[in-house]
Amino acid sequence: MIVKRLKEVIKYKGITTQEFSNGTDLNTKELESILNGETPVNESFLKSVLESYPEINANWLILGEGKMIVGKGFGEKYVKNLDELFPEEILDYILTNSGKFREEPKIDAIVNIFSNFEQQRELQKMYDKIERYEKLLEDKMGN
Repeated sequence: MIVKRLKEVIKYKGITTQEFSNGTDLNTKELESILNGETPVNESFLKSVLESYPEINANWLILGEGKMIVGKGFGEKYVKNLDELFPEEILDYILTNSGKFREEPKIDAIVNIFSNFEQQRELQKMYDKIERYEKLLEDKMGN
């Protein structure tokens, strides 16, 4: 399935396999071997493709999920590094997609921390509300 999606990328870009391989660490012969199913796709190949073509959505290429090109729409600017995002956008993405990340222990720990912060925030809201009700009750009882 990765090979099929890789062929879609090459077609979308309107380039030859040689032009595509020129942008990666692979030579044309190695790329064609992978595209023909003679050589299996491996981690170093995927890493090379995704580093060379950062606009390609890794989730789409590997899992078939999402859009082919990263960004809000085709042809728009894509994010090359996290410094181009606001911290809130990063946190929103992590929290929204936490289910996908939970298998990674470090990410799971981070998600738990964020979840605890959210729980603490909710508890603080409840505590503040209780304090307001207590003050109202004291005011009414004092009058």
